[in-house]
Amino acid sequence: MLSWQVEAFIKEKKLLTSNDRVLVAVSTGVDSMVLLHILETLQEKIGFAIGVAHVNHRLRKASDEEENFLRNYCQKKSLPFYATCWHNPPTTGVEEKARTFRYNFFKETMQTYDYQVLTTAHHSDDQMETMIMKMVREGNLFSAKGILPRQSFGKNQVLVRPLLNVAKQEILDYSKENGIVYFEDQTNASLDMQRNRIRHQVIPLLKEENKQALQHFQQLSRQLSAAQEIISEQQELWYQANIKEKRDEFEIDVNGFLALSQAQRFFFLEELTKKARQYYGLTLSAKQIGQVMELLAKEKAHWEMDVDQTWQFQKSYGQLFLRQSNSVTDDIEPITLRTGQSLFLSANEWVGIFPKDQVKVPEKVKLWLEYRQNLTLEFPSTVIFRRRRAGDRIQLNEQLNKKISRFFIDKKTPRASRDEAWVITDLQGNVLGLLPYVFSYLCIAKETAKIHYVLLYKYRE
Repeated sequence: MLSWQVEAFIKEKKLLTSNDRVLVAVSTGVDSMVLLHILETLQEKIGFAIGVAHVNHRLRKASDEEENFLRNYCQKKSLPFYATCWHNPPTTGVEEKARTFRYNFFKETMQTYDYQVLTTAHHSDDQMETMIMKMVREGNLFSAKGILPRQSFGKNQVLVRPLLNVAKQEILDYSKENGIVYFEDQTNASLDMQRNRIRHQVIPLLKEENKQALQHFQQLSRQLSAAQEIISEQQELWYQANIKEKRDEFEIDVNGFLALSQAQRFFFLEELTKKARQYYGLTLSAKQIGQVMELLAKEKAHWEMDVDQTWQFQKSYGQLFLRQSNSVTDDIEPITLRTGQSLFLSANEWVGIFPKDQVKVPEKVKLWLEYRQNLTLEFPSTVIFRRRRAGDRIQLNEQLNKKISRFFIDKKTPRASRDEAWVITDLQGNVLGLLPYVFSYLCIAKETAKIHYVLLYKYRE
């Protein structure tokens, strides 16, 4: 009997347990009415309580009739009933927007009336349809696994699908055997929507080719879910070992990446893609991932690749950065600092110039990284902090005056770090230092010179 099959599936997947408060999403179609009937038969046995939620989309003439039918049904069965109407449906994108409206209502109802579990009537034919749609639309391995029997749904709530291993025909047979009243949604027969075309034109052909097609898709879904679990664990290990998260950027260890096989590199970048989408809403296409893999395989020291208008990949020696291109502040206004003063250059940088015995460091920066430079009395009383410019040069020793750009190249400094460096000049524009890397030879106190001032630069990565 179908109810036994569903009960076994509920217990196997731990979908419902004793004392759960369960909200059943019911449209009055055959699937959800059968689900409601089966859960009614199981609620005392398992020990959960149920309520019914319904959305009147106002898209068909029968919508009000269906709502009234379900309201009366729940009243007779003494079941809590929650309904809402979609008063202003849009003219385009109806299917997706209706789904969003529906699930928002379910979530609000659960929060208001303290339900922990939402159940929907998705079955194995729905699973097959979804997997085919995902393959056609996305071509992504793990999205092709289809629908999960259990998933999180808001804070401390879950969404479960007790009929997911039940075929549509079994649902129809059960409704007939038990005299279950339901309503047919005529829009399900329309071929205007992709899901309906797959349902009515593609799946019947697959079932005709092999009567076990439905079971094979269920089996494939389980295998893909298991594979995803294994690969995801490894992806997280690769990510933790080779990627540093910084403000508006990811720093990737190229040597760690190149040590992986070609297949591993793909899944490594897939994990980076997932994190970028999760943190910043950034979408990387499969084509872009392929381009990054090709560029890294060439082992070129420097290159850049735009992802969109604000994000780009930047390769510099052994590091690869995925960062917001507009986070480079080349055009930041110069900052003036006088002896005896201190200030925050940014949220992560603080600098001060003090008499050597009067250094005052804010509590919040004491544990940050530090660059310290002793200064003589001849050091200018007023200096300028700015970003580097084309043509900037610095005196490194008595004979060597080098372009700052060449200094960075020789030091193999990553591009991102170059852009964030501070050039210190006097009021005439002469370069005095480059923070946090080097000071001009002309400003460094000689061993016999008396130290009068200290420049202290504190920063965190």
